Amino acid sequence: MATLTNSKQVIYYNYINGEWTDSSSKELLESKNPATGEVVGYAQNSTVQDVKQAIDTVFHAFNQSDWGYNPKRRYNALLGLAQLMEENIEHLARVLTMEQGKTIRESRQELTGCIDTLKYFAGAARTIFGRSIQLEPNNFGVIAKEPIGVVGIICPWNWPALLMIRELAPALAAGNGVIVKPASLTPAISVEIFKLIDQVPDFTKGIVSIVTGPGRAIGAAMGKSKKIDMISFTGDTSTGKTIMEMATSNIKKLALELGGKSPNVVFPDANLDKAIPLIGRSIFISAGQICMAGSRLLVHKSIKDEVVFRLKQYAENLQVGNGIHETTDMGPVASQSQLDLVAEYSEIGRREGKIITGGYRLTGGDYDKGYFFAPTIIDELASSCRVVREEIFGPILAVQSFSTDEEALVMANDSDFGLSAGVWTTDVNRAMRMSKGIKAGTVWINTYNKNFPEAEFGGYKQSGQGRTRGIDGLMEYCETKHIHFEID
Repeated sequence: MATLTNSKQVIYYNYINGEWTDSSSKELLESKNPATGEVVGYAQNSTVQDVKQAIDTVFHAFNQSDWGYNPKRRYNALLGLAQLMEENIEHLARVLTMEQGKTIRESRQELTGCIDTLKYFAGAARTIFGRSIQLEPNNFGVIAKEPIGVVGIICPWNWPALLMIRELAPALAAGNGVIVKPASLTPAISVEIFKLIDQVPDFTKGIVSIVTGPGRAIGAAMGKSKKIDMISFTGDTSTGKTIMEMATSNIKKLALELGGKSPNVVFPDANLDKAIPLIGRSIFISAGQICMAGSRLLVHKSIKDEVVFRLKQYAENLQVGNGIHETTDMGPVASQSQLDLVAEYSEIGRREGKIITGGYRLTGGDYDKGYFFAPTIIDELASSCRVVREEIFGPILAVQSFSTDEEALVMANDSDFGLSAGVWTTDVNRAMRMSKGIKAGTVWINTYNKNFPEAEFGGYKQSGQGRTRGIDGLMEYCETKHIHFEID
């Protein structure tokens, strides 16, 4: 396996039909380190011709092999990949940090999540079950679960390893063939993982492929292809809507995990010693570039001043810098365009509210080489403000206050999104009322951002459709068939 360093760039190839190939365009795309601006690798600038070739080979492998009906093989393949990722976790973490910008500690956490997910779905591959029904005295039904066929997975750049594996593992466990299109900003980590797939003999040749390149061309070709039976997309809501339109070509099944504007709701009886660091982490992890970021703080008026003061201290004590250093707490945002977007929202907050801390690009020294923005907290914002309503995908926390439980619930639900929420209280009755009342796919009580492969995850409203992880996440990648027997 090639070693990735700042002084030696790697060329990453497409993986099609079990072979490494360059694109038909013969062009390469740069993958840059957002902390330093240095090129860390080159990926293929693939064309529609390349993605069609990949789709054809996966389609053929799925239809001509026993992959879909050999759960032991799928178990061995996924477990084998998990073991190789464990053996190479430090190399993969370094690649992930250099390419995406997140801290090396976050990269290890992300890759540990990948390994756990692969192990879970390896076992799940051997537990897919249906049911039988006695319909009438002479009629008997078998409800069987079968693989869908060919699945296209379109991945985001913020948690590129885990959010690829989170969908790849159940799709393969269910017996499907898969083609992956990684984000153009972060192709290296995805291809590095595919290098490990290539070393696992239990993967049927051609059953899984990866093609790198621009989303508008490759993603569109996947969305419109009649040989792809399902698209799994993780990303922004506007792109998700576009994919829904493309999927009408053959009425594809869709799994969409889209945007979020998640609240942390803090009541007067909350344990603030526990809440403050977890609320701070929920918005500043990965520089706020995470769909479930706790980007809205709803805090009771009686404790607002204390909570805001303590969060200000938390934010100002964060060590912002190059994620490759073990002491760094928050890295850069992913690109110049993302930096410009974060700065734009910060200026909106400055005009319409009060900047508590941050609100500016970090400059001077090594900061000038990358896309660094100070952890930012903005108070006194109206519910109509764009900083409160829109997903920013950056290190900006919007603060609002409430007086009653009823008001808190209304404010929590006053959003187009419904991905996740946090509730901070020691009152069990209040916790139950809030968790049942909040329209979100996940509600954490006295914690935040705890995710497990056993527990389903997904959103309400414009945060998406379908569920990932858990039994429901596995069944998303299955078709249901009724086989009917009439006994003479």
